[in-house]
Amino acid sequence: MEPSERWSIRVDDGVLVVELPHGTGLSPSDGEALLDRWRALAAERRVTAVVLVVRTTRPCSDAGRRTLRLAARAAAERGVTRFAVVAERPKRRYLERTMDVKGVDAEPFNDAAAAMRWAKCPSEPAASAVTE
Repeated sequence: MEPSERWSIRVDDGVLVVELPHGTGLSPSDGEALLDRWRALAAERRVTAVVLVVRTTRPCSDAGRRTLRLAARAAAERGVTRFAVVAERPKRRYLERTMDVKGVDAEPFNDAAAAMRWAKCPSEPAASAVTE
């Protein structure tokens, strides 16, 4: 794991897991560092899915939106199509719209464990996902 004061990122059995804890805000330099690490991990390991866990309720900055869009595009270019978004309801919807990248299937979840199960098992339906 390559943590920052504002985020952490790791690969767990082919799933790229990005966590933004409470109080996280991304500056442009934070966004670039996260994007660089995202690309490096995706290049050095076989990544089949992404789980984005956003525990912060802070509004998403321009740098955060840009980072998310570029990261989703970079993953899609490597063939990753499954993204689980774990966050509170309004934040989940916002993140899904921000990450609207052709070829990316974003599923909303309330729970990180359920998101990981879905991400690790491509044949499992997203029945554990939020159906609001």
